[in-house]
Amino acid sequence: MDNMSQTFVSPFTAPSTSDSKLLDPVVESTADISSLISDQSRIVNEEIEFEDYLRASFSYDKSGRSPVCVEQIIENIPQDCAVLDAGCGTGNYMSPLVKSGKVKSYIGMDVNEGMLFHARKKAAALRAAESVTADVTTLAGSLLESLPFGDNVFDVIILNQVFPHISDVRVFNKTKFISAMMVEFSRCLKPGGLLSINTCTHDQISAVWYNNAMPEACEEIKQRTPDIDEIKVLLESSGFTDFSFTKDNEPLLGENYWRYELCFTEGYRSGDAIWSLVRDEEYAKALMSMKYGLREERETFDNIAHNAVEGTGHSNPDLL
Repeated sequence: MDNMSQTFVSPFTAPSTSDSKLLDPVVESTADISSLISDQSRIVNEEIEFEDYLRASFSYDKSGRSPVCVEQIIENIPQDCAVLDAGCGTGNYMSPLVKSGKVKSYIGMDVNEGMLFHARKKAAALRAAESVTADVTTLAGSLLESLPFGDNVFDVIILNQVFPHISDVRVFNKTKFISAMMVEFSRCLKPGGLLSINTCTHDQISAVWYNNAMPEACEEIKQRTPDIDEIKVLLESSGFTDFSFTKDNEPLLGENYWRYELCFTEGYRSGDAIWSLVRDEEYAKALMSMKYGLREERETFDNIAHNAVEGTGHSNPDLL
């Protein structure tokens, strides 16, 4: 999503249930990719999704996207843990988590076949590395339906910049899928497990330098992103407790965030979903405004961009 994020890790105490075997398929073919996603889920995904991630996946990593706050996540996860990366995208968190030596099994799940194509290549490279002992798997699955896992099987679930893609702005209860997803997370987490969510506050969305040039698209991405108070309610209603919120200044696009001219390239724009929400007229005006500002008032432009971030932060790793 955007270049600023709010992350929090929350411990969850689940009720005791009988142990269930973790579904851990090895995904090798297109048929396997599709096997865990229902036709109805695919239809709904297509209706509420607004970005062409199949196309974006081939330049997504080149945009500069980085696993923000991964050090804080690694610091707080238990040794020999089972991790679900829900909505893993191209698998940016996969390598640092697996190479930390604290992960026994990692499953990266995503609904988009383009993203999974790149995640599977990363997973294969890790499996081939002699230094890696963890089980590393990717699978196709939708967060709009029940997760294909048993109860109490994961020590850690991470969710990074996913909310806008499962919010259904067509209906009054736009967070219905998010609420159901949280219930599924609570079911799949072991007692005392950790949930790490990386998202953006509305203030952080507004502070992204290029979002200011696209006010209509900025408001639309906010509509798709629950703010912190709403997230607290969603978590509490699913049984999660003891939230913690911490602000971090690492951009999702890494150092590329400050390389302003890159915004005129498709590869850079593929790293942030807001560009998919910009209508033609606003898009043209935004690019014209940015070009003028960078050419005629670059120092002022740069100062505004940095001051905005200092006030809100880029990301918030919040650990309980």
